[in-house]
Amino acid sequence: MATVTLTLEEYEALKDMALANSPMIPIEPEVVALPKKKKKVSKYSREFGIQLKKLIKKHPRSKVTSLMSKAHRATRKSLK
Repeated sequence: MATVTLTLEEYEALKDMALANSPMIPIEPEVVALPKKKKKVSKYSREFGIQLKKLIKKHPRSKVTSLMSKAHRATRKSLK
């Protein structure tokens, strides 16, 4: 009995043909991604953003962290 030796290219071509005709490869259905729902912005958060923007415009060189505490106070005052 004679043994057959295949080159690497022949082996890969044979493998590709076998895999192309194989019913064993599962075909996955395309999954449609649903768009993410946006969270509703709270009344406080919306007002805080407005107050912070006002303060940043008024004091552009100040640190934002210090302006945040001022914006927090202004927000609580405006929501009363």
